Amino acid sequence: MKLKLILTTVLLSSFQLFLAQNTANDSIQSIKKTTITTVTTVKDTIIKVVPEVSNTVTTESDKEALKKEAKMLNAKMKEEKKALKEAKRTEQEQKDFEKEQKAFEKQQDKILSGEKSVSKIKNKISNEEKSLANRKEKFENKKSRGKINSTDIEKENIKISKQQIKINKLNEDLYKAEDKLIKLRN
Repeated sequence: MKLKLILTTVLLSSFQLFLAQNTANDSIQSIKKTTITTVTTVKDTIIKVVPEVSNTVTTESDKEALKKEAKMLNAKMKEEKKALKEAKRTEQEQKDFEKEQKAFEKQQDKILSGEKSVSKIKNKISNEEKSLANRKEKFENKKSRGKINSTDIEKENIKISKQQIKINKLNEDLYKAEDKLIKLRN
């Protein structure tokens, strides 16, 4: 009688676990834990009960019924193991997908950042070129009027040269940023 009660409770709990719907990772992990404990408890009960029952059972029909129940329990354990493997595989696929999604988003952020950098450098270059043109124009106006002496001419030439060097450096930075952006897009 005790054997039947134990086996029916194990069967009912395994049916309940097997037929339950799992919708989230938490439920998958709880199923893993309960399935593992159920599988181990079912194995333990089979191992403990079968020798005791074989000593007490005398009829062939009882022995056959016990063998059938043991086979059914083994089949349920196999089904639970398959369900556990499937849950693990699904969880791993989900993790891989999320990892790929993060990598893609990170790549897109880098590309966007590169595009912003390129546009910022282009704006700086255009502003510096405008400033250089204005400086040259003012210098030429002062020079043509004769309101400037030789030391001021040298100072102004140095300022113009520094600004041209700055523009050249910005052009190099632009080239590097565009090259980096091309590499990111590929």
